[in-house]
Amino acid sequence: MASDDTFTAEVPKVIEEDPNYADWEFDGSQATRIEAAKAKIENEGLVTNAKDLKDGLYEKKWGNGLRLYFAVIENEGGRITLLFLGSGKGKEQDKAIRTAKSALKKYQVVTENIKYDSSK
Repeated sequence: MASDDTFTAEVPKVIEEDPNYADWEFDGSQATRIEAAKAKIENEGLVTNAKDLKDGLYEKKWGNGLRLYFAVIENEGGRITLLFLGSGKGKEQDKAIRTAKSALKKYQVVTENIKYDSSK
């Protein structure tokens, strides 16, 4: 169920992972959800249930509290979707957002609106 502050984001189908992503530890059930979200990006260029965290950082939300942080950046090959780490809700979420925002500073972030459809 989507909340009032979420939307479907239209993003580039090409994905890269920030080094922080490799350090993110998640279990099997989370891996299934993350892989499905990555497949949706690669196949459709969409992230559902996304929330704008400002400054070019977004999060993909699941009802169980799982979060995946991402941004759209410009590199020498064009625009790509950059995946950071993820978290659950609570204290680890705040730390993950701070880590992602700090890492985002080294990229050329696309800050224009990526909202595709805000209908629920």
